[in-house]
Amino acid sequence: MKPKFLSIFICLLLVSSLTFAQDEMFKVLASKGTTKVVSPGSSEQKPVLVGKKLFKDDKIIVGEGSYLGLAHKSGKTIELKKAGTYEVGKLASEVAAQNATVSKKYVDFVAGEIASKDEDMAKNRYKYMQVTGSVTRATPTPGANPITVLTPKEVYTLSSPVMLKWMPVSEATSYVVTLTNLGEEPVFSVETNETSVLVDLEKLNFKTEKNLLWKVVAKGNDKTESEACILKYVDEEKAPNLEKAVADMKSELSEETALNKIVLASFYEENGLLLDALANYEAAIKLEPEVEDFKVAYGQFLQRNNLAQAK
Repeated sequence: MKPKFLSIFICLLLVSSLTFAQDEMFKVLASKGTTKVVSPGSSEQKPVLVGKKLFKDDKIIVGEGSYLGLAHKSGKTIELKKAGTYEVGKLASEVAAQNATVSKKYVDFVAGEIASKDEDMAKNRYKYMQVTGSVTRATPTPGANPITVLTPKEVYTLSSPVMLKWMPVSEATSYVVTLTNLGEEPVFSVETNETSVLVDLEKLNFKTEKNLLWKVVAKGNDKTESEACILKYVDEEKAPNLEKAVADMKSELSEETALNKIVLASFYEENGLLLDALANYEAAIKLEPEVEDFKVAYGQFLQRNNLAQAK
């Protein structure tokens, strides 16, 4: 073999070996506080940014009170909340054996969405958090219904409990939520000081009714109300397969973590079950209220589906 070709062959071999050694294990989906990564052969501690790839021989340093949400290449998620140093290879071995056949597609989708964002997230972070209603109270648009509900005019759902949510208005201290059938006969009513209620549709004979109307009114002021919206039962031909897919997803993502809720939200959104997606975003934020990445993702979901307007 001629020296020139031998050199090329050796270079290609080295590049191949390095590529193999740099075996991607995780992608970073969310981060809070002080999290660092140290690459092999280096002592430099670099910040762990959302979207970053972590490799087998990397080490992660999680500071006190910090949080790191990771997606493994197998489709499983893992959260690091205890301060300390973690070996990526060891973390990978702990989750690699777990089955994630169904949920992997949605974990990959969430990771891909994060990695592909070309906008300045630092610049737009407040805008997306504002959409969730966690930063500011809603101001009604002149001529529109004073109470804005976070749902399309018509939305499909299964018979699982659904979250009905609306934006707060300054003059209201409590609300009355009412559901009726298409004959305008009341089937459910509840008063709440919150801006959401959880309704068990199984108890309202939803599979038989197929359609239910709901609206929210400020208590003591009938003029401060939302428009009436329709809950529609999923097409009967699609319902069995969709219910099975929901069961499979929940089985694989059985651990009650914020990351799993985000992945479930992605699944529900793709299947047009926007109220279920919304509920899972809310659950993720409740589990990890200080992780702004989840609030940003929720704000993007609301804006993407025209459920709220970013300012």
